[in-house]
Amino acid sequence: MGVSVLTAACGNGGRSGTQTSVDSTAAAAATDIVGPDRPIDLGSPANIPELDPTTMLVDPSSIVYDTFDGGSVSLTDADPGVVRGLIDAISPIDAPDYESSFEGQWLSPEDLIVGFLDSDGSAWAFPVRVLNFHEIVNDQFAGVPVLVSYCPLCGSGVVFDRRVGNRLLSFSNTSALHENDLVMVDRETGSYWWQVPGRALGGPLAGSELTALASETTTWTRWLAAHPATRVMMRPAGRTYDRDPFVGYQDLVNEGVTPFPVESGALADGRLPAGERVLVATINGETRAWPTSPARTVEDSVGGIDVVVTTDGIGGSGVDPGGVRLATRSSFWFAIVAAFPEVTVGP
Repeated sequence: MGVSVLTAACGNGGRSGTQTSVDSTAAAAATDIVGPDRPIDLGSPANIPELDPTTMLVDPSSIVYDTFDGGSVSLTDADPGVVRGLIDAISPIDAPDYESSFEGQWLSPEDLIVGFLDSDGSAWAFPVRVLNFHEIVNDQFAGVPVLVSYCPLCGSGVVFDRRVGNRLLSFSNTSALHENDLVMVDRETGSYWWQVPGRALGGPLAGSELTALASETTTWTRWLAAHPATRVMMRPAGRTYDRDPFVGYQDLVNEGVTPFPVESGALADGRLPAGERVLVATINGETRAWPTSPARTVEDSVGGIDVVVTTDGIGGSGVDPGGVRLATRSSFWFAIVAAFPEVTVGP
């Protein structure tokens, strides 16, 4: 298996989806939701500062660019012109449009979505069949600048706050991978960010971390049942999103096969299969992972805080003793081990 897996994600397909039934009450309720904040403040990809490789906190050779021609090149060997030309070869979505759950009937019942509830309680669904081809969404909800990120090679959906200290950031795609995981670049400082942990690997913000927000990776059916008034990110015009280029990929990960290097040894961690889907929370410096299958509700403790975690076979969510949703992320197991080597496994 080569880098063609990621390249394939940028192509078009032709499979039509199965419609999901949405009753008229849900459709009417969806129209009552106030839309996302507009306008939002975003930097320009054309003005991204060039990365100084000497600022990298990891070996620069561990940053590997997909050149989308069946090959790859490491940051150590890459020509700066090539690096610049690969930015947003997988194009992010900035300030997308949204539609009601009724209008979202192009989704099939078992389609995966990354779901997000803003501070006003409004629900937003980001279809993975779209995220497979774009990976990054920059938007703002209820006054909070938000980054929705998804790496198909890690099965990792994470929603972050786009603010770091007093800086407001927006994100582009480097077309590079670290530990077989998406590397993002902020348009304001040119820092490189490792997606699963939300950690800056190099540039002026090296060592900084984005704040994860509560999100849920689940099926469209489950999200819709829990949030009938959800809004759905619309498909960008100009391509189809009916083909899933990652069918069977999880099985390959479980066999230890990835298209880009995993140098940390995370693929060999024997506690769970490498491609096992897990739900993860970090509290008071402790990171805990729960297998998402089978579906269940468990009580646990993380960082000295009692939590209740519910999984549904794909993803899940958790709450603290006050009922506040935990800032969780969902991913294949190997990507969590690579990002959080001290992670422990919950019941």
